[in-house]
Parts: sequence; structure tokens; C-alpha cells
Amino acid sequence: MRKTLCATLFAITVLTTLTALAQNPNYDYGPVWRVTYYSIKPGQAEPFWKDFRENLKPTYETLKREGLITNYKVWTNVTTDGPHDWDVAVGYMIPNWASIDQLDAKAATIIAKQYGSREAMIEAGKKRNDLREVVSSKLAREVIPK
Repeated sequence: MRKTLCATLFAITVLTTLTALAQNPNYDYGPVWRVTYYSIKPGQAEPFWKDFRENLKPTYETLKREGLITNYKVWTNVTTDGPHDWDVAVGYMIPNWASIDQLDAKAATIIAKQYGSREAMIEAGKKRNDLREVVSSKLAREVIPK
């Protein structure tokens, strides 16, 4: 009886401690954002935005409808720090870290269907490299200050 009581108290203590460690006194955790920063090549702004309207926006809308992403946003940089700074950032929001695995597994099939075939999807990606360069791509966890 005494061993059972000690084991139960130990288990409760460990579980309570793990929950307390996962919490933060300064903020609550929000969704995860994947933000990719692009530098648009000279003279390629119009083709970039045309591709975004015709291909990327419908793809993000489909991923949103399918529940793989929660939202997406696009930002433009109005204060560049140098010639290799980013011009446009595209971000999509997913509910949590675990959703990244689900997104990777399911999105390729959905996107290939959006383009008509896997080959068309790959070809469109190659053409995008003529329009822009990836400056960086970051994962960020949104937090809600307490």
C-alpha cells in the first residue's frame, strides 16, 4: 500500500512539473509561421506578381480550404538595408509544430493536383527561380503576451 501511494505521488509530481515547465510566465503560445523572404530579380516584378495571382494564391487558398494551413500573408519591404535585402515575404500559418509533418505529407499531392501534374508543378517552380531568389526562410512561433 505504501509503495503504491509513493509511486502515485511521484507520478503526480512528475506530471505536474512537466506541465509547469511547458508554460511560460510571459506569454502563451500561438500558431507557427513559415515565412520565406524573396529578392525579386531586376525587371521581374510584374511576372512575379502575375505568377503569384495565377498560381500561388490559388494554391494557398486550396491549402487553407483543406485545413492544412490556417492563413497566409504577403509583405513588401519598404526599407531595404542593401542590394541583397528582401523585397517580398510570403508566410503561411499552421496551428502548431505537429502540423508541419502533416503539411509536408499532404500538400505535395494537393499542389500537384492544382497544377495538373507533378511535372507541371516542378516546371512552375523552376520558372519561379528566374523571377526571384530566396533570401531566407524562417519558422517562427507566434506568442501572445500575458
